[in-house]
Amino acid sequence: MVTQERTANAALIRYRAGLVLIWVGVLAWLPFILMRANGLRPSILWFLPFHLTGVIGGSRLRKAARMELGADAPERNIFRTVGHGLIFLGILVWGVYFYQKLAAGRLVDVGEFLPYHLTGIFGGIAFLGMDYLARWKKND
Repeated sequence: MVTQERTANAALIRYRAGLVLIWVGVLAWLPFILMRANGLRPSILWFLPFHLTGVIGGSRLRKAARMELGADAPERNIFRTVGHGLIFLGILVWGVYFYQKLAAGRLVDVGEFLPYHLTGIFGGIAFLGMDYLARWKKND
């Protein structure tokens, strides 16, 4: 009983640590944004590893903790499907950016692609939030 309780507490701590890691990954762009606002042109390559480590690592940590806690995966519905699709498209935008920059050798600016990325990510999060609210209301 005590071991099971400790395992559940450890999994809950990992779940929360994953959430913190995601936010650290997102907020890794704050210095980049401030530097751009002050007219500097920093390379995204200084910030991208921290962003990806936080966001991907945090989401993996949360998923592992949910599995350890035995939480059921949410049902598939239109909100979740559209939400994940928008997030996927928001991430795919960077494939075009890196292709143009590295393979085609064109001078491209991050600012040209960032609105599309953020639209996909925030739109996807909004749909996932609607799914959460619909499941919450259904359980009441």
